[in-house]
Amino acid sequence: MKIRAVKGIRNAHYLENGAVDCEVLFEGEREFVPYTAMQDDSAPTGQRIWEELQSGKWGKIVPFTVTPELIAAAKDAKRQEIEAWRTEQEAQPFTFEWNGRTWNAGPDSLARLYPVVMAAKSDTARTALAWGDADNQQVKLSMQELEELAAA
Repeated sequence: MKIRAVKGIRNAHYLENGAVDCEVLFEGEREFVPYTAMQDDSAPTGQRIWEELQSGKWGKIVPFTVTPELIAAAKDAKRQEIEAWRTEQEAQPFTFEWNGRTWNAGPDSLARLYPVVMAAKSDTARTALAWGDADNQQVKLSMQELEELAAA
């Protein structure tokens, strides 16, 4: 593959990932064009531009500078990542031990349990109810125990 001759490179500056953004004037062209040079470029022209930039042939490469905007963007991205992870974790079912048995928990289980607990507080409610544990065994619970299970 033919290497394009370079007449000039200007405005070279490192990027966060170690690549170099610059403007390149190729032989036979009249205007500089934006170019991103990378150390692992597989194209011969890209390899040559990287080598010439690193050698200092076209001047100093301005170092990458961390700005307050970049810090804010990184913090925001990390916050979003943590929030997505937390949302995923909170949606997961889990089990816990209470009163000598293992019980299902998590949003789905609680969504089924809370209405029953609320109904149990009415004057016409039964005094006991069977509720399935994590092993799908029916356990007879008093309304007080049902409320305790919901609170556990």
